[in-house]
Amino acid sequence: MILLISISQIPIITILLVSFILFVAFRIRHLSAKEAQQKDDYWERERRADLTPARDLSAIDYITIPMEKFPLSFFDENPDEEADVIIDELTELSKTRLLNLNGMSNTDLKLEYGRRNLDEMQEIADRFSRVEVLLCDLAKCFMEKEKYAEAAQILEYGVSIGSDVSSDYTLLGECYKQLGEPEKIDELCRQVESMSFLMKGTVLRDLSQLSTHNS
Repeated sequence: MILLISISQIPIITILLVSFILFVAFRIRHLSAKEAQQKDDYWERERRADLTPARDLSAIDYITIPMEKFPLSFFDENPDEEADVIIDELTELSKTRLLNLNGMSNTDLKLEYGRRNLDEMQEIADRFSRVEVLLCDLAKCFMEKEKYAEAAQILEYGVSIGSDVSSDYTLLGECYKQLGEPEKIDELCRQVESMSFLMKGTVLRDLSQLSTHNS
């Protein structure tokens, strides 16, 4: 004797449970396939990166720190030990090769500059990161003495070379506020919106607050 059971006779909880199990099974299969593809893509990029010939590093247009254009003479008349240390280190770094390599992985560096240049490119990236921090610290030295125009000049240079130090942008906004230049805060916001870095949302929020307080 064959029993025929219509779907209406199956408890709704059973239908939901079976549907959920099928969905989970499909999702796991999809994620596993995606993860496997990502691994394959990664190792393929690594393979190509390791085969990339070394690029001629002498032909690259490196970043040059314009130390002579910075308002550093202020500290000749207003000695500041911290500023002196920062300036000395910036001066030494200005004599080295510098590039903004923010966001580039080792694989990216090998693909762009060749595997044999990886160590040197990592050092160049590290030096640039140090420059970003030093510029911010130097600007703070000016701000502590209420020299906002001078601080803004330093920070504007940091922004111009694509610094991803969030303080460069928030401190620059603070300088514009102190200088009574709210339109420059709005311009800075537009610039940040076009960028991609980790603290972008926080920076935009802080700059927006500065702009609001100025209005």
